[in-house]
Amino acid sequence: MSALDRFHASWPRGVAPSVVEHYAGAADHVAPAMTLWSGAERVAALLASHGLQPGERVGCALPPGVRWTQTLVACLMRGLVFCPLRPGQASAAAPRALIDETGAFTKRPCDRAPDEGGVLVRFDDGQAWSADQLDALIADVPTPRPGARIASDASWVEPAGLVGAVWFSLSYGGELHVGLTDEELHRLGPEVVCARPGRLAELLESLPTAVSGLAVIGPAPAPGDVEAAQRRGWALASLPF
Repeated sequence: MSALDRFHASWPRGVAPSVVEHYAGAADHVAPAMTLWSGAERVAALLASHGLQPGERVGCALPPGVRWTQTLVACLMRGLVFCPLRPGQASAAAPRALIDETGAFTKRPCDRAPDEGGVLVRFDDGQAWSADQLDALIADVPTPRPGARIASDASWVEPAGLVGAVWFSLSYGGELHVGLTDEELHRLGPEVVCARPGRLAELLESLPTAVSGLAVIGPAPAPGDVEAAQRRGWALASLPF
């Protein structure tokens, strides 16, 4: 079963991921699986209406959150290549289309042939994975309970954040929290933390001491990360990329 078929079969009846945005000055925005899926269908229809063909690249400079996640799933629906970008970044990936930080869509002239091999995600540093390869990357990471709260310190435009937070949450039905302050991090006490190497100790200090869970590091934990996880009784997994 493909990743798309798996998501379609399980959202929201079985695996039911959600994305919760916490941005300063705005009310929390909660998007359950049904909203993520229906929004992705709208984005997929937009991309199709502009004649994008399977294998062509879509640059996404949206901030992390609901619309970013819907765009990733839309690319999976259409067989397009999702290229995560920082706002204002000039992309080496040469996307055929761009969705900027405001949500505006622009189609670009591009002489490059479509990607081959079923690539879903391509980063500017050259790393590229299919949906099956993304599944393989998280295959050995302990599976959280359905609905587990997930927080990410790793940027979503980098492999650690996209794989260790977003794909992990979409695959296992996590509750992915975005834009958390230290106070909100403490209040929520997430059960899974996706951290940049060297940052785990600082993140765990923001959590209640009674909370334990899983820390996901990409690509490899720093010595201090290992010590912090052991001290707090957290499981620690690293992503093989």
